[in-house]
Amino acid sequence: MKETVDFSGKVKATGLLAVAGNAFAVFGILMVDFKSGGHGEMGSFYYDNTLWILLFGGWGLATGIGLLRAWRWARISTLIFSGLLAAFGILGVVAFLRMPGGSISTGDMISRSVFTLLFLIPIALGLWWLVFFTRKDVKAYFQAVR
Repeated sequence: MKETVDFSGKVKATGLLAVAGNAFAVFGILMVDFKSGGHGEMGSFYYDNTLWILLFGGWGLATGIGLLRAWRWARISTLIFSGLLAAFGILGVVAFLRMPGGSISTGDMISRSVFTLLFLIPIALGLWWLVFFTRKDVKAYFQAVR
């Protein structure tokens, strides 16, 4: 017997995650930018990157709302977003592991291992979304719902 899977629930959960995560990120970066005062190196860094973060956050919010409403473009946007998420996660792991290690003590090895594992979270999430949103059943769900 073939098992039926509730794709609408999983798509809506992904949409809620996208809305909540991006709203939290946009709110958080606005708070940090407000508190930084725009002075010094870090203040300039926050100020210079605020536009990009707001644009990506707006894209994520729009995609999350589109997933909640099952709009076709939202599935494609999620595929692009998840591909970028996995690619930047892989880039982060490679860059982190290529940094000079200095002294190799037990504490350094543990912290490197923990941070490398933290980089695996966006990679796993991006790959899972890529697989999930390319399934035939999910494509059919987006084409059936209008």
